[in-house]
Amino acid sequence: MNRSSPTLILLTVWLGAMPTPSLAAAPSAGEYFVSPEGREDNPGTSVEKPFRTIGRAAAVLQPGETCRIRAGVYRETVQLARSGREDQPITFAPWQDERVIIDGADVVTGPWTKTAGGIWTTPLAADPGIEALFLDGRMMSEARWPDCPWEENWSPDKKWALTDEGSELGRIQSTALARAGLDLTGGLLYLKLSKGNSCHTRPVIRHRAGDPTLLYDRTGIEGRAWREDSMPERIRQHGLAGNRFFVVARGALDAAGEWWHDVARGQLLFIPPDAGDPGPHQVTFKQRGTGFEGDGVTDIVLDGLEFRACNVRFENARRVIVRHCQFLYPATPKVFPDAETDRKQARNLRISGEHNGVEHCLIAWAVDGGLEVEGTDNRVEDCLVHDSNLHGRHPGPAISVRGTGSGTNLVRHNTAYNCGGVGIYLHGQGPVVAGFNHLFNGGLYCVDVSALYVPVGAQMQGTQVHHNWLHDLDGLGFRVDVQGRNLTFHHNLVWHASAGCKMQGHQLEGYNNTVLVNAPRHAFLVVFEPETPAAERAAWRLRNNVAYAFLDRLSLRHDPRRGQRPNLRPLAPEPGTLDHNVTIAGHEEAVLFRDFAHQDFRPRPGGPLDATGVPVPGIADGKAGRPPAIGALETEAAPWIAGASWMPGRRLVPATPRAATDLARRLRPTAAPVRPRASP
Repeated sequence: MNRSSPTLILLTVWLGAMPTPSLAAAPSAGEYFVSPEGREDNPGTSVEKPFRTIGRAAAVLQPGETCRIRAGVYRETVQLARSGREDQPITFAPWQDERVIIDGADVVTGPWTKTAGGIWTTPLAADPGIEALFLDGRMMSEARWPDCPWEENWSPDKKWALTDEGSELGRIQSTALARAGLDLTGGLLYLKLSKGNSCHTRPVIRHRAGDPTLLYDRTGIEGRAWREDSMPERIRQHGLAGNRFFVVARGALDAAGEWWHDVARGQLLFIPPDAGDPGPHQVTFKQRGTGFEGDGVTDIVLDGLEFRACNVRFENARRVIVRHCQFLYPATPKVFPDAETDRKQARNLRISGEHNGVEHCLIAWAVDGGLEVEGTDNRVEDCLVHDSNLHGRHPGPAISVRGTGSGTNLVRHNTAYNCGGVGIYLHGQGPVVAGFNHLFNGGLYCVDVSALYVPVGAQMQGTQVHHNWLHDLDGLGFRVDVQGRNLTFHHNLVWHASAGCKMQGHQLEGYNNTVLVNAPRHAFLVVFEPETPAAERAAWRLRNNVAYAFLDRLSLRHDPRRGQRPNLRPLAPEPGTLDHNVTIAGHEEAVLFRDFAHQDFRPRPGGPLDATGVPVPGIADGKAGRPPAIGALETEAAPWIAGASWMPGRRLVPATPRAATDLARRLRPTAAPVRPRASP
């Protein structure tokens, strides 16, 4: 494990890691001012007499006006009720380049008393209990077994225990749990059941110190409550031994950096990381989920603000722009019950509506999903999401974009890494254009996922996925799962993944993709839906791609062709439809690519990929009278660059696949290699 990188990232995020725009040095008409030293009864119209809270300014701002916020920490939720106009937005931004933090946590006032076992206590009344605790702005771990400091979340041997043989629904058997000698009664179980593609929580019903048996509430598990993990056939297939789990409980409070909130007694218990007195430090507890929120507002701009332990949520919004903002611990949910309750309780960073934009933002250490955007004609651009979906829940991607209409959503030039599951999740209805994104170190705790995922493409006609770097993945590069129709994937580059890509549907187009995954059964998968009529089947296009294998696979869901043909077979070429694809034979990479050993994946001049493709109007036209190359890169052109234009911690933005691989290895939080997965 790279032990220094998570902590380093946490520190550098707040030390100028991300550029912010310079703002005017002198006040102008239409500006209101806010300062921690201000007063609510001030006029707020000058730097000398500012308001005390941002909410006070929000209540008086008119279209075209700006709230200038002085440096400091603001512990409030700004509820916006007034809108701007299309040509006159209401803007919230720092005064000059001052640092403004919107904090969702309140200060624990103390006093602290030291008790047995190095545990410090202080009165804290909060019902139903606190969600997260921070020491000097750094998140601490709720008392848990096995012990795992927050920054070592990605170390699987520390984060998870494994169930033993004899485990069944409602009961965990674990000799390791017995050896720990802890009483975990009254705790909360986090369990990756069966297949292990998600993580949910269940109350612990009974456990005694030294007992290998832990009983938990199994009510309603079987069926689809935990998605496919809890389907009876999945449980029979994967079993209940070897499942990952951990438990948070009062009886597990025994390690530095852990805390527990005793709601009944109104007490906070804490073991500081340095075993010293927490009094000289600032200890804060999560109180608010949002820093800004609004329903139905239009023409709002948030520019250059930092959010800590909170996020923003706008529903039914229009032309809301969030730019140059930073979000650290944007959502810290504790409970993940079942699929339906998940949707109702989710409090991730979210914007829904039309013509909204999230631009040049940093989102780090989200316990569940990083960013949710829903609606039509929205944009996510030049953003960076790292260390999200910490428990490995399939429905918690780094970036989720759900369409609700015919307008086109844009997801481009973003970087996402160190994610428990999917990097970019595109779903809903209406087209999406996802281009020039850089996704790596994904699928760290989920299975059967891909870096860029379209789960159901039936209502997403016109979607284009192009020019993405997808690498160093526990899973596939790109994937459309079922019912895809009129979706196009082109010029995507996949390497260092445990599986290649999958295109499944009625009619799909794939041009000039390079999929460098050399694993049997896991290369370039094509799945023709069994009910596809001949006319739609003829509309498939798969041309100018290069991979180690092109495979025709049956649908896994009740395919009537089973028994009539092999489940997996080589994809048969079809002139004019499935052609001009190159299969890489063993040890011929040096013939095909410029410098495969150093990850220069451009075609070798004069080689089998150079100018041997078929022109695809508007996608692969070729240049200077030459046909296009086969694969994602041209022979003579400089390699295109994917991802955000910046990196946190002032790291260099990788300009080549080799530099991207080096970066992924430095930032990958566990030494475990990319692992082959079961067939997706």
